[in-house]
Amino acid sequence: MSQPFTNLFSIITALTLLHSAGMANAQPRPLTATPKTLAKDARELINKLQNVKTTKRHKFQLRDDKNAGMDCLKVFQPKPRGPIYGVYHSTSRRVFHLYLAVADPSLTKWRRLTTLDTHASQPTIHITKTGACILAYESDAPNSAWVRIRYYPNLKALTASKFSHQFDIPRTLAPTAEGTPSFESVQIKNNNPTSSIIKLRFHFFKRVYVDQLAEGTLTNFKSWKAAPLNQLNKAFTSLGARGNIGDRDLFTWRGKTYYLQEVQFKRLDWSTWRTFLCDAHGAPIKQLSIKTPNQSTAFSNSTATPIIAPDGTRHLIVTHFIHSKGSGKNEPGQLLYIINEK
Repeated sequence: MSQPFTNLFSIITALTLLHSAGMANAQPRPLTATPKTLAKDARELINKLQNVKTTKRHKFQLRDDKNAGMDCLKVFQPKPRGPIYGVYHSTSRRVFHLYLAVADPSLTKWRRLTTLDTHASQPTIHITKTGACILAYESDAPNSAWVRIRYYPNLKALTASKFSHQFDIPRTLAPTAEGTPSFESVQIKNNNPTSSIIKLRFHFFKRVYVDQLAEGTLTNFKSWKAAPLNQLNKAFTSLGARGNIGDRDLFTWRGKTYYLQEVQFKRLDWSTWRTFLCDAHGAPIKQLSIKTPNQSTAFSNSTATPIIAPDGTRHLIVTHFIHSKGSGKNEPGQLLYIINEK
């Protein structure tokens, strides 16, 4: 729950400030480590992630063919060299709607295929080796949010919005809100979700004050166990994060595993959202200094998805949500850009 309109609980809940004045006034500051201390591949990845202006293809304020904003877009490619799809949410009359769309070859035009759910946002998706689609997202009701997970036997079922299994994950770490799921690993026997082990990361609204990181395991679509990621939470707070530590995305680049992690430096200040590149465990490597044509600064809900283009070249499709407070002219909303793996 990273956007101003998604983290309703941090805005509407009457709270007593618990932090000192110095902590409350914390501002974004870069990690002290420099790219010179990193491996060559990591340095090159950081440079490519940061320089939106130099990418061959990028699109700000991404919208689908129904003119709906494609907020918190997570792209996926069911088959190498094949079409690119995306799951995302948009709002209508203060209600979140979760959609599926397919892109044209330029990735700048998107055709909506179906509505996947309502009162639903912050989606992510995992495609199994057999082509099954596992969708996880944040479901909401008044003063409440939780993670919902659905299993679709194949892309055709997803396109038709026909899931075969669903599980609403019970909150165990926070009284009002747990959400923004991301997949860690998926094991399924014989295409049967009732014989599966699915590991997720997510956030929990700790003490009804700020979002913190956690992880959990869903077994056989019926049993859930979760725990806070205390070491990672401490790592980000030690770097000055006094707001939410929320959405994240796991990806590979040149055979190595990384995360993109959103961090809010000042609670309730949407201009202080920043994105970190993190290692294979989620520990911060470097705060990204993302350069856009009109100098936007507030980035959240970041994702990076490896794809193989029709010509066989490998790329990352990177997405960020740019908050209006902290955005450059004509840039707030969903950003998508493509970087080459070479």
